[in-house]
Amino acid sequence: MIVVVLIIAAAALVWGVIFARRLPLLPACGIMAALGYVLGPPLWTLHAGPVSLTCDRLLIAGLAALCVWQWRQGELKLRTLTVADWLLLALLAYLTLRTAATPASDGVHSSVGPWWRLIAAFWIPAALYLVARSAVLNQRNWQWFLTVLVVLGAYLSFTAFAEITKQWWAVFPRYISDPTLGEHYGRARGPALMSASLGVNLTYTFWAAWLLWPTAGRFGKALLTVLLGAMVGGVLLTFTRSTWIGLAGGLAIIPLLQTPREWRLPLAAAGGLAAVVGAICMMGAVENLSRKDSDGSAEHSVYQRASFVVVSMRMFRDAPLVGHGFGRFYDKKMPYLADRSQQLELDSLRNLDHHNTLLSILTETGIIGLGLFLCVLIAWLRAGWTLYRSENAPVWVRRHGLFTLGVMIAYLGSAVFHDLTLSPTEHWVLFLACGVASGLLAEGRQTAPSAATANRRPLPGRTAIAT
Repeated sequence: MIVVVLIIAAAALVWGVIFARRLPLLPACGIMAALGYVLGPPLWTLHAGPVSLTCDRLLIAGLAALCVWQWRQGELKLRTLTVADWLLLALLAYLTLRTAATPASDGVHSSVGPWWRLIAAFWIPAALYLVARSAVLNQRNWQWFLTVLVVLGAYLSFTAFAEITKQWWAVFPRYISDPTLGEHYGRARGPALMSASLGVNLTYTFWAAWLLWPTAGRFGKALLTVLLGAMVGGVLLTFTRSTWIGLAGGLAIIPLLQTPREWRLPLAAAGGLAAVVGAICMMGAVENLSRKDSDGSAEHSVYQRASFVVVSMRMFRDAPLVGHGFGRFYDKKMPYLADRSQQLELDSLRNLDHHNTLLSILTETGIIGLGLFLCVLIAWLRAGWTLYRSENAPVWVRRHGLFTLGVMIAYLGSAVFHDLTLSPTEHWVLFLACGVASGLLAEGRQTAPSAATANRRPLPGRTAIAT
């Protein structure tokens, strides 16, 4: 299998060099994110001194080379920075300084070092953000970008069903079938070997298919309808509550925004009733969630959430402004686990990293870090909302605003139950979507509206974008 993968990689490299000049940058970003997620480090890792080469790192290097080539050809456009861009730069600068100013741990430490976590979870996604906002942004490139994500979603859905039915012959990469690797064996967990990661990425691809559906032909709509159902099924088969919440939250908002105003209240009422019925129907799955894990850890993790909150609040109380150091929750939490003043199992967190992105950033970087992080997320939400509300913008631009909102909801749904900075692949599509949104906003501000645009009737998308 490794030989086959290497042959395919070599062929892809050759053809990639041949067609690199013609490959638009935005679809190239989607290809990098999709292949980088599928071809995980367990598939192939080459240790070259202190540096380990993996498929995703080679893909990132290839994308960087493509950016340099297109920049030299004058095909990149450095647009005016928006508020979201400045906030992201401030967050990166603060996290970097905070990491550099914190002494290295001399005792126990997480399997993911602070510097590598900073680079993988923030600097590399920020580079993708910059590439996306500097690329040629038009309807054709945007549709190809979403199409790549839809293909990824089709593969992930097929893999999820194959995992649950134990059809290991149909699962690629084969390491997914190894129970000794990763977490959540027994649930659908995908190439990242983590159910939450699979669910988040499937939700990203679900919204890509959803927003491509209106412009597809008859056959395309039929195919996308099937894939949408398969993606929902794949998310359910992760048996991960946070991903269910992320998908349900998007379904409660995005279709409502696409509905004519007079139908929104009845639709909201029907959606609320469906949510209640769905919650009742899924109650048994939630109560018996531990049966889907080979080690029964899922049920226990529910009770550990309270322990994480208690430890986090006490760590925050001792270092409220700048925190205990980025990437240092794992070792800095140890003194707080000995408290026996309450009945929570604090000591059960001894070998665990944090399970909440927001609390993790709060304890490690203080109010300053969490404040900057929340400001970035709010600015991105505002960018998506602004694009959607732009009546004079092309329909595809407004649909990208909805895509940004859907991606943000999916991310936040899992961020409050998992520390997604430890699984940086979930940041790739997030930063790409928000980078495109920032680029579109900056381009709209730089381009003065023409008389024809100013006199054009508002697009119907404000009341029914999907029509």
